[in-house]
Order: sequence, then structure tokens, then C-alpha cells
Amino acid sequence: MNYSSKEIQKTLKKDQNDVIVQHNSMIEARYHLTLQEKRLMYWLSSQVKQTDEDFKEHELPIKEFAKLVEAKGDHLYKSLDTISHKLMQKIITIKSIDDTGFVKAALLGGVKYLKNKGILKLSFHPYLKPYMLQLNECFTKISLGDIVGLKSIYSVRIYELLKQYENIGKRELSLSELREFFGISLEKYKRFNDLKKDVLERAKKEINAKTEYDVDYTEKKEARKVIALEWTIKKKTHFEKSQEEKARIIQKELRSGNVIIQELLEYGFTLPH
Repeated sequence: MNYSSKEIQKTLKKDQNDVIVQHNSMIEARYHLTLQEKRLMYWLSSQVKQTDEDFKEHELPIKEFAKLVEAKGDHLYKSLDTISHKLMQKIITIKSIDDTGFVKAALLGGVKYLKNKGILKLSFHPYLKPYMLQLNECFTKISLGDIVGLKSIYSVRIYELLKQYENIGKRELSLSELREFFGISLEKYKRFNDLKKDVLERAKKEINAKTEYDVDYTEKKEARKVIALEWTIKKKTHFEKSQEEKARIIQKELRSGNVIIQELLEYGFTLPH
């Protein structure tokens, strides 16, 4: 059985607030991560305090790492080696704070695994400090409570990009920009209808079902060809109205009746007296 959303959320939020803060340039950075890699980066971000003047090394118990990447048994240590190795190689491209150039850096400054203690030590690359520490303006707050329930990396990225424009309520993104933000090459999803069906629609439905926001988009065309999407984002007046939809999703994803009840409780339902 997979780890529940509650178990993953506890790991992401352990001893920390439910919100992480990143500079807008960090939100719009170009990179490609898997969902598991993104969760690990969110965990590390949740350990960072905005008042810190420098990045610190943070310790993640291997059991908590297992929940984040949803790995068990013999697959756990292989996942540990693979994910940490790949993250050291993943390059993030960010627009410089003063808009005079760009910054390229590995996401992680280093990884240590202490086998005897069962602890993974992680730290961000120093080049990322201006985008995560001592922020007073041009930043976006991301709710870990919303993110943890999302099962698609595309859902996570769309959520971030739209959350940045929450106060405006809409954001136009060209297809080329979306591909860059998602890390999708031109060779993948060559037909817009495939991109729409497998990426955009699935992400929209998941965000609307599992977060406190409703999002949608309209297609902008040029010579009958879709060139951009205008997205809208709106906070739900009563988030509880979406609970019925959440229950249907949980019933599809989980097998055990007892587990279904537990997940419903996690989403805020109460048992009848």
C-alpha cells in the first residue's frame, strides 16, 4: 500500500509551518524534476527559515525520506542513491534578481548519507540564497497542505505558477513557456490535443479537486493554432464544498474500506455520532 497523504504531509510539515516562501524568479525557474524529487525539495525548503543568513545542513531520517518518495523494502536504498545522485546533477536556471542575466546552479549543494544513523543530510546550493533567504518583496507563499495531495508534477508546477498570480486572478502562458516550465521537450506531446488531455486537463482537475483553488483556462489561437493559454485562479469561498469530490477521488485511489475512512477523516470529515 502507498503512503497516505497524511503521512507525507507530516514529513513535509514536521516542526515547520505549512507555508514555504520563494522569490518569484524561483517559481519561474526552468528545471525538470520528478514528483518525488520535487517533494524532497519541498521538504528541504520547509526547513529553511526566512531569517537565516545562510543555508544550513538539514537532517532527514531515512524513514521520512521513504514516505516522501513512496519507496519501501529493497527499493528504498536504490531510490535514495538514484534520487540524490540525480538531484546533484539537475540544473536550475533562474533569472537574476536584478534582471541583468541568469543564474545556473545545481539544486543541491551536497548530500551525505549516514548509514549507521539512518540519516540523510541535505543542503541547497549557495547560489540559491537570494531566492530563498531574507525575502521582503517579490515572493510567493506556497501551501504545503495543498501541494502534498497532488500526484502529478505538472499539477504542482501549474499550481505554483498560478499561485504567483493569485492576486491578479489570471495569467497568460504561451505553449513554449509551459513546455519550459514543465521540462517537456518539443518531441513529446507534439499534438496540442495530446498535451491538453494528458497534462493540462489532468492537472486542472486535480488542482480543483484537491486544493483550495479553482483553476481553468481558455485557448488563445493564431491562424486556428493554439499558441497560448489564459489561466484563471480563484480561491474557493467554501473549501468544504469540494469534500464530496475529494471523497470520490479517495475511493478510486484506495482499496481498503478502513483506509478510505481514515483518509476521509484526514480531509476533515467527521464520523456520525
